[in-house]
Amino acid sequence: MVERASKNKIRDDIQRKTEEFLSRGGEIKKHNCGETGEPADKPRAKSVFVSSQPRQTRTYINDVVSALDNRKKKSSRPAAKPAAKSVKRARKKVIYDDFGEPLREVWTENENDKDKDKG
Repeated sequence: MVERASKNKIRDDIQRKTEEFLSRGGEIKKHNCGETGEPADKPRAKSVFVSSQPRQTRTYINDVVSALDNRKKKSSRPAAKPAAKSVKRARKKVIYDDFGEPLREVWTENENDKDKDKG
């Protein structure tokens, strides 16, 4: 299992590296909101995400979705028959201790036996 560093350890590491950088003569410059590192006298570079191809038209699928919904409604399945009273069968139930560990398995006749065998 890979052991990850805690947030405090990462925070302390960043603080130590910053102090080391400053002690070696490094300088931290502060900038105002909205400032950029690009020169003001040159035009900005174009975004790498802008393509030279014309924009494609969008395909609207509202009609397709509504047709699918109508088809779902139209092909309604016959109503399921109500289940007859089921014969009560014995079920295997696992009994757990206070820590969530399984202790033993018991067979119960009824669903209401959930709280009978604790411990």
